Amino acid sequence: MDYIVYLRKLIKQTGITGMGSMAGKIIILGGGIAGVSAKLRNRNAVLVDQSPFMTIAPRVIDIIQGKDQKFSQIPRNLDYTGKVNKIDFDKKTVDINGKDIFYERIIIATGHSQKYDFIRGSKYVQGFSNPEDAINLRKQLVGKKNIVIIGGGYLGVELAGAIKNVNVTILEAGKSILSGLPQKFSEWGYRLLSEMGVNIELGNPVEEVQKNHVITAAGSYPSDLTIFAGGFTGNIPPTEQEIKTRNSRIVVNSLLQSVDYPDVYAAGDSMFVENGGFIPMSAIIARSSGIRAMENAMGYRQEFIPNNFANIIRIGNQYFGTVGNTFVHGYIAHIIKEAAVALTVNHIREV
Repeated sequence: MDYIVYLRKLIKQTGITGMGSMAGKIIILGGGIAGVSAKLRNRNAVLVDQSPFMTIAPRVIDIIQGKDQKFSQIPRNLDYTGKVNKIDFDKKTVDINGKDIFYERIIIATGHSQKYDFIRGSKYVQGFSNPEDAINLRKQLVGKKNIVIIGGGYLGVELAGAIKNVNVTILEAGKSILSGLPQKFSEWGYRLLSEMGVNIELGNPVEEVQKNHVITAAGSYPSDLTIFAGGFTGNIPPTEQEIKTRNSRIVVNSLLQSVDYPDVYAAGDSMFVENGGFIPMSAIIARSSGIRAMENAMGYRQEFIPNNFANIIRIGNQYFGTVGNTFVHGYIAHIIKEAAVALTVNHIREV
């Protein structure tokens, strides 16, 4: 099977061809994958973000291994560059850099943030979610001997695979790493990391972080640098009125409309689909939800059906994952991962 053709075909299927009726002025908050995908579906919409660059998440890991920050950041064209100070759902306005902008429909796609202040001793914890964190982390790794990574999800295992020549321990509160993905992911991840010498502690939640140790119920782990690789929540801008959220994500129906305000839509990491079950935070979900949110804001009434048809994990120089129902690894998985990143970069440049 030609997996690249298959990947392109499935990505194309995330949208609907043909145009619907315009629903007046539509503002998109957030120029990530969800926001860019929404903009490409409707060029007349207004795209807003405070940064002229978009971060390519899979490439942030490469910064740890020596790549320049520019490798992970792609310039994008925005209609407004500025900070969103507040949204007023009743007045249908967005305060951007102190100026109120009117909308008829709004799509909130402002991505995620990372929170770890609930950990005792959080001042000794280094976050990891953007290129700036990666640069700081690369500097801090110099001369270190023992590294502890809190969290065995997607980010935690890829980060562990990127750190070389030190003792790395992953502390995962759950029963497996890469939870929420098929069991084979956990098995492959565990094996590859173990072969690299990474110590993986499961069912071991962190109780406290100290300057040179991390404390759990099972014991103390030496740590010259403790990195938090979890805790991602939504990143909703301030709002004048309350809006129903879960984990800082806007609660939406199957049309991706807010359950409180029908003219408000959410996509990507900003949405929590009510009665939608577990939906992973991924580029594919961000793209398809951005398209669907825009189409419904334009007047369609199409339900969002999540289809996370490709998941590829990178540990060191090893790649594995699924495309559709097919498990892939090695060169094929590597090509699919790079093709997905290339498609994302092309979409950004099309805006």
